[in-house]
Formats: sequence, structure tokens, C-alpha cells
Amino acid sequence: MTLLLALAACGPAAPIQTTLAALSEAQRDFNGRHVEVAGVLRTFPNPRHYWIENESLDRVALEGDHDFSSYVGQTVEVSGVFAFDRDRGRRIRVEQLVASP
Repeated sequence: MTLLLALAACGPAAPIQTTLAALSEAQRDFNGRHVEVAGVLRTFPNPRHYWIENESLDRVALEGDHDFSSYVGQTVEVSGVFAFDRDRGRRIRVEQLVASP
């Protein structure tokens, strides 16, 4: 019982700060992990979807309830859970999104 209380007091682990290049190169290693990464937010209209990318075009799709449309073309920092599978590719379930200065 004491161990459970001690673990609960620690709270969730901080996100792993990484790069889009690292997520592309080691996507299976990051699967299911909480990450923080930056990139330029892009979109495509049909069907509407959003992603972030770097200059080398390493890309990760963004999912969640955020208003991504107001950030298109801006560099953003994203925090959330990264997922990878062969059918759906790389994606982040966004918990926090902020425009970079």
C-alpha cells in the first residue's frame, strides 16, 4: 500500500523532449510514450488533416480536440502521446499545443 501511495505522489512522467527526425528514425521505440516536439503545422483539405514537419519533411500527424487551423504555417510545440503503426503511420494525440515565439 505504501508503495502505491508513493508512486501516485510522483505524478505522470515528464514528456520526452525529442525531434521529428528522431521520431521518424526510431518510431517503434517511441510508440506509446509521452513526447514533446516542435515543427511547422501543415494541413490538407480532403480529407482535412493536420501534421507537423521539419525542413527534411519528417512528419507526424496530429490528432485531438484542438483548433489546429489557427496555427497552420506556424512553428508549434506539441506535447502528447506518440503512436506508430504500419497502417496509420506516425501520430501524436495532442494534449498541449503552443505557438513557438
